[in-house]
Amino acid sequence: MQKSVENFLKFLAEDKDFSDNTLAAYNNDLTQFQQFLQGESLVEVGEPEANSSENQQIVSVAKRSRGKRRPETDEKSNGEGRNGSASYTNGHSRPLADFGPEINAGASIAGTANGGQLSNGQIIEWANVGKETIVGYITFLKDRKYADSTVARKIAAVKSFFHYMSDQKLIPSDPTAHLDSPRVNKYLPKAISLADINALLEQPVHRNGPEAFRDLAMLGLLFWTGMRVSELVSLNLEDVDIEGGKVQCAGKGNKARQIPIRADQQIALDAYLLNSRPQLVGNNGETALFVNHRGHRLTRQGFWLILKAYADEANIGDITPHTLRHSFAAYMLNEGENLQRVQQLLGHASASTTQIYRQVNAANRRNDPKRTIKINREELAINSPIDEAAAAGLRRRRANQSA
Repeated sequence: MQKSVENFLKFLAEDKDFSDNTLAAYNNDLTQFQQFLQGESLVEVGEPEANSSENQQIVSVAKRSRGKRRPETDEKSNGEGRNGSASYTNGHSRPLADFGPEINAGASIAGTANGGQLSNGQIIEWANVGKETIVGYITFLKDRKYADSTVARKIAAVKSFFHYMSDQKLIPSDPTAHLDSPRVNKYLPKAISLADINALLEQPVHRNGPEAFRDLAMLGLLFWTGMRVSELVSLNLEDVDIEGGKVQCAGKGNKARQIPIRADQQIALDAYLLNSRPQLVGNNGETALFVNHRGHRLTRQGFWLILKAYADEANIGDITPHTLRHSFAAYMLNEGENLQRVQQLLGHASASTTQIYRQVNAANRRNDPKRTIKINREELAINSPIDEAAAAGLRRRRANQSA
């Protein structure tokens, strides 16, 4: 069974050009499905990382057979819901839809594995897995309070795997062919205010040492370019042209794009490269733009720890590296930047992916406690119950005067 999974991952690497992290996620989800089939406890591993020892081995096997590269599908909001579906109405997501009538009927786990066998006594082979087994797996996950988005992601991986097995004629039929694709609660991307961004970028200034120069340049570059954190940590020295004021990064599907660098970020980068990076790197010949305290390329996990520490100091909660990208996109559109230009800067394949940030701005304006309304040349707050009552009273008085 595991050999089939490895061949599937090779297919994703070769024909779909999926990233290492995506391959690792598929491997993790399919491994947990196998554990379910074999009656084992599902191992809780959290967010799978491509550089974990087990996933790295599987991913490296898949990458060896990379052939002609084709671009991976564009990013989804919040990075969830492969093969799922969602739609937005007035800035809000549609509610979770069940996976089909079997779940609505509260079906019990059917076909659960026990001691290496399905409940009907058949030895576990992929050809023996039927729709009722997968429905049982869905129920199993939902009963254990897995998040809707996590259930959707795991089932999407299973569906993709069986589609592949069926297309390759490795199983007689696809047991997921008539299994409804899950619809997931999709929330608008979370963006923080420019005031919070400025507070975050001020934190490295209060520290000393070469890491402070690095962090100031790194955080500023990430926000003011809208890059993904994976793109940021993949930058090499040759990718940055400080005098020309631009940086080149390789996005999804190895689609390179050039992004302008603000003047203040050029100054921060120049200070880091001249005064800080040489102290961190020494003579080890590292080509990465941003390095850790040992002088080697900074990882996504390392960046996350740095960001979290500064966010805590700035009293900013619930922030991730991708929050900065969301905030950049929302800020640019709010400042009147052209949608297509923001799409180019972010490296989105479709403008519809960028369009969602207009809804982010609309939602922020609706919830802004300082939002006002102008009534007969008077500016009144409208998100406070007290002020709203005052505004209503003013409208009544004006109406009575004109009657």
